[in-house]
Amino acid sequence: MGGQSSRGFKAEKTRTLVGHKDTVSCCAFSPDEKLLATCSCDHTILVWKLKTCRVKFHLKEHQDDVTACAFSPNSTALLTSGRDCRVIVWDVQQTGEYVVKLRVHAGPVLHCSWAPDSLVKFASASEDKTAILWDIEESARKPKKLRLEAHTGIIYQVCFSPDNVVVATCSEDRTVRIWNRSSGKKVSKLVDPTGRILTCQFSCDGTFIACVSESQIVRLWNVALGEVINVLEGFHSKPVTCCAVFPAGGYIATGAGDKSIAMWDVSVQPAKVVHRLVAHTDWIQTLQFSRTGKYLASGSSDKIVYIWT
Repeated sequence: MGGQSSRGFKAEKTRTLVGHKDTVSCCAFSPDEKLLATCSCDHTILVWKLKTCRVKFHLKEHQDDVTACAFSPNSTALLTSGRDCRVIVWDVQQTGEYVVKLRVHAGPVLHCSWAPDSLVKFASASEDKTAILWDIEESARKPKKLRLEAHTGIIYQVCFSPDNVVVATCSEDRTVRIWNRSSGKKVSKLVDPTGRILTCQFSCDGTFIACVSESQIVRLWNVALGEVINVLEGFHSKPVTCCAVFPAGGYIATGAGDKSIAMWDVSVQPAKVVHRLVAHTDWIQTLQFSRTGKYLASGSSDKIVYIWT
């Protein structure tokens, strides 16, 4: 599907990355846009050089599915989480070795996120119904931990707001909770009546948060007012699994079980699809824009990663 330009994004598939032996669960671009990390249910992480599409590091330390990955703000380290209940920090600048390995959660760790303003602070979310804010500045062996406890179900994802003031978590209990990053105190709660909330992501200016529930619908919530301001619906024929907010604003990409990716213009109501991206042969599991919006990476149960520009 054609449509208006997404500020330079043409929705063209330009690169194909093949290397994983199982579902690609997450992908992340380094802030300098030189690397792409992909993690998989094959228990490994691949760190790719974007310029050559060659593997720089093949990281093997997790003992179960690797669920998420995130780069440090300076692009030199990679944070990963896994169903083995571990959170690991890797050196992806020189050695490809892990430098920190943490195991505190009582259940599988489903997501991790790095604070945009710090090289030593990050977050993890777990099936144990808690999220943890980590600080390894003083000691990697005995890091400071701030545990976020209020959800009554599995926490699927945790993300920092662009201004680093709050953290959002989404859960099986049908809520998104907003927390003060410094104190860990609850700020607000958003409730989705349709089901568990699988993913959440702040807009680039932090004014709204995009939430994917177990349906074909994505809701955009005004963070300050706690109200739904737009709804993305009527395109995907199977449940939406993931979304990615375009860094320059105005657009959101969604991936679904119907094997397609849609680029939505969310500056209008109702939101409308301006691009349809089709290449994968199985459920889309992860979407990620690069920092400038030049690239979009998609990962799928078909074990393949595509890069779109």
